[in-house]
Amino acid sequence: MSTTPTDITTGSARLRVEAATIGYDKRIISEGLSVAIPDESFTVIVGPNACGKSTLLRGLSRLLKPSVGQVVLDGADISSFKTKEVARRVGLLPQTSIAPDGITVADLVARGRYPHQGFMRQWSETDEQAVLRAMRQTGVTELSGRLVDELSGGQRQRVWVAMALAQHSDILLLDEPTTFLDIAHQIELLELFTDLHHIGHTLVAVLHDLNHAARYGTHLIAMKDGQVVAEGNPGNVVTAELVEEVFGLPCLVVPDPVVGTPQVVPLGRTRQEQRA
Repeated sequence: MSTTPTDITTGSARLRVEAATIGYDKRIISEGLSVAIPDESFTVIVGPNACGKSTLLRGLSRLLKPSVGQVVLDGADISSFKTKEVARRVGLLPQTSIAPDGITVADLVARGRYPHQGFMRQWSETDEQAVLRAMRQTGVTELSGRLVDELSGGQRQRVWVAMALAQHSDILLLDEPTTFLDIAHQIELLELFTDLHHIGHTLVAVLHDLNHAARYGTHLIAMKDGQVVAEGNPGNVVTAELVEEVFGLPCLVVPDPVVGTPQVVPLGRTRQEQRA
């Protein structure tokens, strides 16, 4: 089962994977993997645990180099770029982000400007404005003087996103950004990502919640056993057959009553059966 987006070809995307074998040391996770990230999309990667979602994201960010094939960024093998050049084009929010002890929000966000610094170029008004804009976009301006380790989980995630935005990279990779957040903060963060997508950023996120993926993503990539099983518009990808094939979960897929996107309803035991 596979759906192919009609508005993009593999060779036209700014960020794509071409026939890549990706893994850790001798443990191969994905082999012969090819996938393109549509420009200015909010792409969400979904799939069961250990299916290769985060491995794909690490490959897209150059943290993992394919042993075969390549990851292409702006027409060139991503490994051919210097580290700072990649950071100016691609920002990454990893699964676990640890701030230095005693650092303030403003100072942490300012670290996003590191890729733009150099021996001949020190802190400038451009850097200052980039930090202020990133904090404003993420709604953390009023927290600028607070210590990061004093913030709630939702606030900290916004600060890390602000740091990524301060890099001024228009491609953002987000590895399980809503993990450990309560439902209100999950929605708050996903709506922030939607806003960033609407102003021209390309976002790629790994999410576990299929309903969130279908509601907020504009392009879905479903993975299983290190391979792409289906990709395309959420309305075409999220079907009962796909969910059972990928996750082993019998379900119904119905329209979300608010926005009309696919909503997965598991076919678990009824309350009467549970009581029996």
